[in-house]
Amino acid sequence: MAKQIIQPKGAREAIGPRFHNHIAHDRNRKIDMFKRKLVLAAGLAVLASSVATTFAQAQTYPDRPIKLIIPLAPGGGTDVTGRTLADSIAEDWKATIVPENKTGGGTTIASATVASAPADGYTVYVNTASFIISARMMPNLSYDPQKDFVPVSLAASSDHVLVVSSKLPVKTFADFVAWVKSRNGDATFASFGAGSSSHLGFELFLNRLGLNMTHIPYKGNAPAMTDLLGGHVDAMFADHVDESLKSDKLRILAVAGAKRSPELPDVPTLQELGLKDFTSRSFYGVMVRSGTPQPIIDKWNVAIRAALQKPEIKAKLGLLGIDPIGSTQAEYASYLKAEDDKYKEALALPSVKSTLK
Repeated sequence: MAKQIIQPKGAREAIGPRFHNHIAHDRNRKIDMFKRKLVLAAGLAVLASSVATTFAQAQTYPDRPIKLIIPLAPGGGTDVTGRTLADSIAEDWKATIVPENKTGGGTTIASATVASAPADGYTVYVNTASFIISARMMPNLSYDPQKDFVPVSLAASSDHVLVVSSKLPVKTFADFVAWVKSRNGDATFASFGAGSSSHLGFELFLNRLGLNMTHIPYKGNAPAMTDLLGGHVDAMFADHVDESLKSDKLRILAVAGAKRSPELPDVPTLQELGLKDFTSRSFYGVMVRSGTPQPIIDKWNVAIRAALQKPEIKAKLGLLGIDPIGSTQAEYASYLKAEDDKYKEALALPSVKSTLK
């Protein structure tokens, strides 16, 4: 016969509720775990569907015309680089890429156009130094340069060229410096636009030499060069690309690169002329809207780098003083950070602050 265990009076009543509470808690825990598994499974399904959709988009991309937004006027290095890439990539992809020049606002009009476009890879941006400079100059932009854009590749760069009107009574760099000093601030220099690389580069140049000149901004290299040819402005840091540099209405005094240009072998660098470590360049990169599917970004990066390796494109850009680069995304992001630090210094100059008020 089994031994009967006699519990103390009230024990059954005390154990019963605790036992039932434990069972209920265990049941609720299992239900919660089941619900979490359902949510996780649903999330994974959505993610898998999203990945599949993105992959499918990349496979069929592009299936309609792409707009390539160029923020400066036709004829300059930005325009030439952008159109050269558009032609080459369109041919490789058997697609239509339409360059569209949207000038003004220190390139902010073009930037705003891209920022407001769908993040689908059908609006692509050829950006310049003004993209990062404008962000420091104009805190109330309609877009966020850090959050609304993704760097794709640093396509190319070009050393600036110090060029003056032949109407000036100068033959050499030393003559130019002496002449500017004698003008007491009345001498003028043109730029691609207020806050552009040619503007801030020239301001850093003047600061190094202790010179004072009046800044005249334009909407790109080409219109600035037109007025320089006409003698309406005295000097500028010009794009290497401009065919007008061959005109007898201009004199090239120096190259603002680390070494002499193969296209201008007889023209000294500013470093040779005494400005240690000084350089000033334009750069041309490609960006897209944040949220653009990564496979589409990757497709553009591969296409840009492939295009810039083509011998005919290297030759074409090289003759214009443009150095093809074709970087990775990460390399371009690092480059933009370094350029931002440089232009932060330029924007702090009193002469720049006064002209940008």
